[in-house]
Amino acid sequence: MERVDIKNIAGSVMSGVSEIKKITTDYPSTWNTFPTAIYRTVNNPHFVDGSGEELQTKWSITIELYSKNSLATIVNNVIEQFGDIGFTGTQRDANTADLKRVIIELSAIVDNKTKYVYSK
Repeated sequence: MERVDIKNIAGSVMSGVSEIKKITTDYPSTWNTFPTAIYRTVNNPHFVDGSGEELQTKWSITIELYSKNSLATIVNNVIEQFGDIGFTGTQRDANTADLKRVIIELSAIVDNKTKYVYSK
């Protein structure tokens, strides 16, 4: 059984937030496009059956949003979009130098057989 690839899905979900101008998994070498979203994912087996099949996977997604202006509307849109597919999360401000930064941390458990996403 193949694990659901939430990393690609996360990129697609963020593409649905039209205010985000750049979405990447790496820090850019030049900071000239805003708002920018930098994200990474972590997964761990949540339930493995007796034959070693990973039936459920716990996924965590960390998104760093950067802008020169307020990010409140974008943050709410991102959390809402991920909430629509079953993820829950928190946000925290972490401004740096001349940039506004918000870190969003999301998590859910994904059933690799049914493709169902649910919160803890």
